[in-house]
Amino acid sequence: MMSVVGVVRAQDRHDDRALHERAIRLEPFIVAAAMRYDIDARILRAICFIESRYQINVVSPKGARGPMQFMPETAARYGLRDPHNPEQAINAAARYFRDLLRKFGGRVDLAAAAYNAGEGAVTSFMTGKPLILRHGRIVNARGLVTGGIPPYAETRRYVRSVLSLLNSSVIGPVKSPHLRLRSDTQRSSTLDVFDLSERAQNFSNKPASSFIEVMWIVP
Repeated sequence: MMSVVGVVRAQDRHDDRALHERAIRLEPFIVAAAMRYDIDARILRAICFIESRYQINVVSPKGARGPMQFMPETAARYGLRDPHNPEQAINAAARYFRDLLRKFGGRVDLAAAAYNAGEGAVTSFMTGKPLILRHGRIVNARGLVTGGIPPYAETRRYVRSVLSLLNSSVIGPVKSPHLRLRSDTQRSSTLDVFDLSERAQNFSNKPASSFIEVMWIVP
């Protein structure tokens, strides 16, 4: 009879294989979108991994959908009709992240923070000017200036995770989060997306409070 430890390890291997297979299926869309919008494909891999573990039919508690976890407002803004369509979603995410890089001076850390917390929040914490949302909630009511990264534990974890993956030797080092990254077409193979047996476990336990926590899968 297999021990409990043996069962857990077998499940881990199964999960790693499933993750790798999902990554392989989405890789052509990632490479094509990265080339189309002239951003580093590693950014899209990192976001897709952190947001959904390359799962297509996922929905967060707050309504974010698909492999790139688009909220309805952002999806509509970028003409994304079906966030669960991986090609459409990754293409929209590449365009969105390109726009965020342009807006925040090529800084990957600020663009990642904006992808998670919203552009308005990042701008508010850059300028110290409070932001009043449509439903009345006030962002940065105290007028804090943090350099742009909102002082939200979830967002800071998100940015650290993105930068950690980008700077890993597995998908190639990035010298500075302040430099705009260009498309890395020579590293298009999913074999170097992540070392699933070692790297995936470092990002597999998202906090329960995470905006992007996947709670259910659309059948």
